[in-house]
Amino acid sequence: MNEKRVFMINFALYLVAFISLALAFTQLIPFLIYVGYDPLQRGIILSTIAFVSFFGQLWSGYLCDRYRTVKRFFGIFWILLTISSVLMYYVTAQIYFFHIIAVSFVGGLFRVTNGLLETWTIETSKKVRDNFGMIRAFGAIGWAIGAPLTSFLVTSFGYQYLGLFMAVAALITYGIASTLPDATKMKTDASLRFSDIRQLLSHKPYMLLMVIFVLVSFVMAADMYTVIDKILVVGGTNDDVGLKWSFQAIMELPFFFLGGWMLLKLGSKKILIFSIIFYIIRFVLYAIVQTPFLLIAVSGMQMLTFPLYMIAQKVLIDDETPAHLKSSGQMLGMALFGGLPTFITPLLAGVLVNSFGYDTTLMMFAISLVIPLILSFVYQPKNKAV
Repeated sequence: MNEKRVFMINFALYLVAFISLALAFTQLIPFLIYVGYDPLQRGIILSTIAFVSFFGQLWSGYLCDRYRTVKRFFGIFWILLTISSVLMYYVTAQIYFFHIIAVSFVGGLFRVTNGLLETWTIETSKKVRDNFGMIRAFGAIGWAIGAPLTSFLVTSFGYQYLGLFMAVAALITYGIASTLPDATKMKTDASLRFSDIRQLLSHKPYMLLMVIFVLVSFVMAADMYTVIDKILVVGGTNDDVGLKWSFQAIMELPFFFLGGWMLLKLGSKKILIFSIIFYIIRFVLYAIVQTPFLLIAVSGMQMLTFPLYMIAQKVLIDDETPAHLKSSGQMLGMALFGGLPTFITPLLAGVLVNSFGYDTTLMMFAISLVIPLILSFVYQPKNKAV
């Protein structure tokens, strides 16, 4: 397929896919509050996302390398996410066991499909990989549209219909995705086995990156859970939560579009270091400000954190992963730094908030980032140019 056409389809795919993902995910915590779950119950429910996320990402990455296709498995997991979302939002009665299962699948498959989509993009071609930031910017635009749209739909029609709206957007996404070529996979004579994953686990630079990304992800998860809880506690509404998601997505755009240029000028390691420094500043400010408006304003530092961090993360993992394990390298990474924090952060944050309050908890998260910052200076890239 013509490379220009591949870029255009990717732009459309990310736009619609992230509208779908926003419809499924951005009102998750307000939904649980609406149903009537208390903070401890919400923490337990949200922590179960980690299990589906961890094993789903690990298994999907292996399957993609084993059968040398990302496209097929993205489609399968995308359908499962759609079904889970419809079922979860349809049941607004307080049925604890049902919501543990439903939320775990929606939150877990949200991460699996997101990871597969990005892995698919990274593995399409070198030119597409080097311009991943520009493509991912359209995901940010989709998220910026989807977050306030979700709030509007909930206010207008209620949670029971939200899953149906997500299903419509998901079907459009599936149709666009079907027109893209599959990822470019290295052909080998031998079948991939789980034992081959040991190559990744025994590669010290790769594992150092995993430690860095896991530690940063603990704090990133707090932005999705603890910060949103603080917004609601200090008087915010569901609309404020939707505005936070949308505002963050808009602020991501400049540095996603400049991602390719920044990689060329600064390299992945410097970009990673800068992003962690700005995350520290961001969470210190989260701890200090005390109104929904100011919390949302601080979330605008997404511009200097998430895009830089994500671009560096994807490229560094790709550079440290053997050619025949590209999908496994990305998805194993996402299983570790996506799954573990998803399980631990809601529980840890719940304990810390009950003991010390929101402000001290957020300050603790900020201080904890000093460790991955130091490790980022220690890390020596395989490709010295990055």
